[in-house]
Amino acid sequence: MPDYSALSPSAVVKGRTMLAIVEGLMNKDYARDVLARYGITEIDPDKWYPEQSWLNAFTDIASELGDAALYAIGRSLSKVIDFPEDIDNPHDAAERLNDFYQSFHHGGDSGRYILTDLEDNAARIISHNPRPCAYDMGFLSAYMEKYNDGQPVKIEHEDDMCCRKMQYPECIYIIRW
Repeated sequence: MPDYSALSPSAVVKGRTMLAIVEGLMNKDYARDVLARYGITEIDPDKWYPEQSWLNAFTDIASELGDAALYAIGRSLSKVIDFPEDIDNPHDAAERLNDFYQSFHHGGDSGRYILTDLEDNAARIISHNPRPCAYDMGFLSAYMEKYNDGQPVKIEHEDDMCCRKMQYPECIYIIRW
């Protein structure tokens, strides 16, 4: 089982991102219970919470429910946070992904998304953060689809062996729209 450890012990995440766990899981009581295991009993959307508490919840969810639940949580971010309204296409969305990500993190290094290649209908993005890749793929799908007129996008690992699930420090995704 992968260990989701914060890159910095002082890193914090915005409460509204934690709401994705509750929103993304069908069993809301389970979602609240898993967060409570790590001291998060009330979630204020505008308050900052220790990133490691959130990551510990992901570890439990991965172990108890699997990747499908993590993917659903990632997709549910679109229901609990406001995506930028001044982006109107997948190219701009890919270029601004890291800035958007950083707006929900502070206090220490929470990782980053690095856009390394952008083509007409595809992007190569390095995800260097401590999140589960299934969660990342859910989030990236919802984020890119918003700016692709709601049309589905395809996300895959560039190399399945270069993945956080395999104890690699990052995942590299190819996103096609």
